[in-house]
Amino acid sequence: MSPVIVFGFVLGSLYGLVFYVIFGHGWLRLIFYWLVGVTAFFLGHWVAGLLGLAVFSIGGLRVIEGTLVSWLGLWTARIWRRA
Repeated sequence: MSPVIVFGFVLGSLYGLVFYVIFGHGWLRLIFYWLVGVTAFFLGHWVAGLLGLAVFSIGGLRVIEGTLVSWLGLWTARIWRRA
């Protein structure tokens, strides 16, 4: 497995875990926030690649773009779950 993919999973998982620790209740939300965090991170990385954006990259991984989309996805998921 590529180090870029592993590091992306680590960052997305970390964001989902931090979001769960702050806002989550129950094991199902932990899984939900983890999936959202990782999926949104790679979505941000992919979209930034399509648009040619690279604010800060580590070995080809677009960290800033992935982080922004991951946190946006987590906040959107939280608002959606509360509605």
